[in-house]
Amino acid sequence: MKNNLADDIFRTMVDNADTAVLYTEPSVPNSLNAKEYHVKYANKKAQNFFFIPSDSNENQSLEEIVKYDELLILANKVLETNEDENFNIIVKESDNILNYHVRIRSFNKGLLFALSLIKPKYITDKESKHPLGSLESRKRELEISNLFGIRVLDSNDSIICYLKPIFNKKGDVEDFRIDYINNRMGEIANDDSAFIEGQTILEYYPKNAENGVLEILADGYTTGENKEYTKEFIFNEKSVWLTTRAVKMNDGLILFSKDVTQEKTYEAQLFIQNRLLSEAEHVANIGSFRWNLAKEQIKYSDNVYRLFGYDPNEFDDKYDRLLTFLHPNDFEKVKSSFKAARINKSKSDLVFRVYTKSKELRYMNTIAECYQKEGNWYMVGVIRDVTKQIEAESVLQIKNTELKRTNADLEAFNRVASHDLQEPLRKVQMFVSRLDDEEEGRLSNRSQDYLSKIKYSSDRMRNLINNLLSYSKIDEVGEQPRRVDLNDVLYNVLEDLGERIKDLDAKVDSVSLPVVNGIQFLLEQLFANLIGNSLKYVNEGVRPNIKIIGSIVSGDKSLVESLLPNINYVKLQFIDNGYRIRKKVSRENF
Repeated sequence: MKNNLADDIFRTMVDNADTAVLYTEPSVPNSLNAKEYHVKYANKKAQNFFFIPSDSNENQSLEEIVKYDELLILANKVLETNEDENFNIIVKESDNILNYHVRIRSFNKGLLFALSLIKPKYITDKESKHPLGSLESRKRELEISNLFGIRVLDSNDSIICYLKPIFNKKGDVEDFRIDYINNRMGEIANDDSAFIEGQTILEYYPKNAENGVLEILADGYTTGENKEYTKEFIFNEKSVWLTTRAVKMNDGLILFSKDVTQEKTYEAQLFIQNRLLSEAEHVANIGSFRWNLAKEQIKYSDNVYRLFGYDPNEFDDKYDRLLTFLHPNDFEKVKSSFKAARINKSKSDLVFRVYTKSKELRYMNTIAECYQKEGNWYMVGVIRDVTKQIEAESVLQIKNTELKRTNADLEAFNRVASHDLQEPLRKVQMFVSRLDDEEEGRLSNRSQDYLSKIKYSSDRMRNLINNLLSYSKIDEVGEQPRRVDLNDVLYNVLEDLGERIKDLDAKVDSVSLPVVNGIQFLLEQLFANLIGNSLKYVNEGVRPNIKIIGSIVSGDKSLVESLLPNINYVKLQFIDNGYRIRKKVSRENF
């Protein structure tokens, strides 16, 4: 009777205790696998913690009810060593973060679990105001502090922190509490370490749930694998890039984070510069390369691949692969040139032919120089497509050949003009001179006038031939500009066009023709062409009326944009009454 009463009292005390008590025995005798252990007793606290229905208090396996891998791992350790395990776990229930002290020990035939809730309290000593649990919890945190060596860690350039997982009711890691962080984080985020410690990583930086950090850390804690990641964080509206390595240690994670913001800035600038260089190469139709002469690999820019008709990195970067693009007749030339440059460390400037991916023949020009760095020799240079340039030079050579032939024809013309034309003219002038001498005093005034005109015209013709020969010379112009009276120019032209003017009964008037610097022969051609056009394009039955006006204009007052300011120019106007379409046209020349 007394024993039954004692049992009832003991059961009542255990059932109402604040500690969750769970006793399990193996389904297979002496099993060392905690998952094969089944519940034999669970008090009310244990039923609530492990979600064990009161009507099925027994025979549920630990694998079914335990959602925290850490409990099973340490339970197996107890089975192997037969030594007690004491540790803490952090669990998030609703909006509360609870800290449990767990003790696992061998008892009777099975395992006995005891889980006690640690109520936080504040330590009011001058060194810390952290929310802490029991004295044992305080001792545990001091052990962590001693483990890290606070002074050593604070002097480290990296951010070092220790995190402990927080589990949900399903046993999944849903957050981490920051148990320790050195003062480097305070320098970056402008927050004191004491303010950061005790918070969870989601409380301190909620975006850790969005940027993948929480997921990475939870996976690292669950699998035990080291994790590395680089993420951007915003502190006080300032961007900070951190590269982090997370390592599982004991029942938490230790994080080593390095500030790589400056490196990221340089990386972004380098990316922009490389992008601009790539675009510039694309626009200029060139590519660049860098070759470690001790190796066979050549580093090409993206546009080198495009020059050969490929996408970037589509063919391998070995030297022998480059040779496969060469035209067979240029193979030895290119190979010898590169070999000499590698041996002599000299500059290379070479044009060669290649076949692109589409079998198109293109001309390439390579200019490269060698330099030494850290004991290694490198060759850097550019490759550019000069096909259009080569083709243009080829066309130019053809045109030069044609020009030489034209020049030869012109020289032949000069010979004809100087001999075949001048010889008959010389005879005409000779016989006119004899006729004038022999018939002197016997010719009528009219005949003498005709003879004088013949002599004048033949002299004009000789001058025209000489001027034409001088103008057609290729190397130099025989006659240089000189002072020319435009009135004399007009007089000579009117003499040449006298018969046409007489036949058409044309009227030619001039006003204020000045003296200019020029070549009289060319000016006479200009006047002859303009006046000749006015005589040619005339309305039927209308007497041609031509007026030539000369004036001085200043370059800054003229409407012609190409004239220089503060310089005086001669303006010539040839005005006629020819075709209607020409009536609005004022022939001008400067």
